[in-house]
Amino acid sequence: MSLRVIVKADQIENWITDRRGTPARKRGTDTDLRVLFDESPADYEPISVDELFEAMRFHHLVMLVDQEAGKTTHRIYPHG
Repeated sequence: MSLRVIVKADQIENWITDRRGTPARKRGTDTDLRVLFDESPADYEPISVDELFEAMRFHHLVMLVDQEAGKTTHRIYPHG
């Protein structure tokens, strides 16, 4: 496992696109964000990549990801 924190929009978008993920937000929240892969929990709604970036910037969130090709391990959490 090779983890790193990414904050730049182009890096996040590339990571999501390369793994064919879909940004999502838990219904009724602003900060419970994740990337969905094949699963579609009923309590999460798909959002655009731009909406994901906007929420991450506004709430000062960063994304911890596994850099290995094909790995989908990630976490979005507050920075600082």
